[in-house]
Amino acid sequence: MKSGVLHHDDQLIPYQVQHKRTVTRRIHLRTAQDGSLLIIAPRRMSQRAIHDALQERVHNVARFLVVARERLQEIPQLNYVSGEQHLFMGDLRVLEISNSTARASRIELTPTALRIETNDSDPGRIKTLLESWYRAQAAEYFSERMGVYVEKASWVTGEGPSIRLRKMKRTWGSCSATGNITLNTRLMKVPPHCIDYVIAHELCHLQQMNHGRAFYALQDVLYPDWRNARSHLRDKAHVYLAH
Repeated sequence: MKSGVLHHDDQLIPYQVQHKRTVTRRIHLRTAQDGSLLIIAPRRMSQRAIHDALQERVHNVARFLVVARERLQEIPQLNYVSGEQHLFMGDLRVLEISNSTARASRIELTPTALRIETNDSDPGRIKTLLESWYRAQAAEYFSERMGVYVEKASWVTGEGPSIRLRKMKRTWGSCSATGNITLNTRLMKVPPHCIDYVIAHELCHLQQMNHGRAFYALQDVLYPDWRNARSHLRDKAHVYLAH
């Protein structure tokens, strides 16, 4: 990757540039895990053009870095060992790992803890177990909540759409032109009202595939408190989507 340095008052802001084919028009600001500035740029954009565009808006870049670095501090560093805290439906649960001689591992959810009994407590194994457990919880809970909102959505016929599950980095859900709804398994970490909002949002796309007035009118009917739920997800997405 190419690099450069911006000048902001008496401060120097180093950055690295990553070109991506999927980025065709605009420069995107990102932060690496160490808090350094990463620029995602169109493949054909020159280093000079990138630098000039950044330097012209250097005050905005500096503000972006301040906010981004503050958010990085909010993200827990998970090592998948006993004693650390993991999110489940908006609440923190203490991870408790105990050894077991049984061949099959077992996960139990309590009001305060996620208890794992396993014969292999390697952190990589614990992470895999947890991700499989979150996915299983998502399959059951999303199906239940989808049924609730399908009954309220007069434009949906039959039992409603099937749900596809994916672990996604930036998207909570999507609805294809053919009516397939995909939901992010990481939603099992957010509060229940936010899960309901995402499900209602995607159901509205079965009737309106854009985000025009007609879409928001449907959303007002199906999930009137959608603005608060959307605001929460936007404010805390960096925490919920981090792991």
